[in-house]
Amino acid sequence: MIKNTTAAVRQNPLVFIDAASGSGGADQAIAEQEKAGQAQLVNSDRLPADIRGREVLEGFGVVFGEPDAADPMFCPATLPEGWRREASDHDMWSYLVDGQGRRRASIFYKAAFYDREAFIRPETVVGYLWSHVHNGTALLTDDVWATPAALADACVLAMEHAQEEIDTWARIGNAKYVEKYTAQCEKYAAVLAQYRV
Repeated sequence: MIKNTTAAVRQNPLVFIDAASGSGGADQAIAEQEKAGQAQLVNSDRLPADIRGREVLEGFGVVFGEPDAADPMFCPATLPEGWRREASDHDMWSYLVDGQGRRRASIFYKAAFYDREAFIRPETVVGYLWSHVHNGTALLTDDVWATPAALADACVLAMEHAQEEIDTWARIGNAKYVEKYTAQCEKYAAVLAQYRV
């Protein structure tokens, strides 16, 4: 169950005041709400009702129910076989991860009672490629989402963006960033060589 922190504080403000009176003050109490909110989300059968890219997520096989009457910020959701919710190292961000360990959607949930918000958005193939180039995550292809053709197209887009950055920084005369984006462009070109069809 994901706790509605806003409703809880409205019902009994003393609970938060008591938590905020500890040695860490209000900042620590809010941080604890965020951490607890993330844990509740990833261990639930819920996803945010603010679905940005619903058609894409449903195309992946995610099934969304109607928003909860008691807490319309979330709705029940059934994930495809092998998928799971996974916490990130930031309390406000979590992921939907597929059976191959690839991040297929990002979930934002700010559990702080004073500014509670949640949404989900699908991960793009370009974002998946970016994570590979910048973080070293493995690239795993499939026949539906990260196809060789989709990865090749993503490489072309990423190379175009990197080239725009190279051109901008070259005009400014900043060799450090020209070098940085040239290296990125070369990495994308290497991936493109593998997946060009």
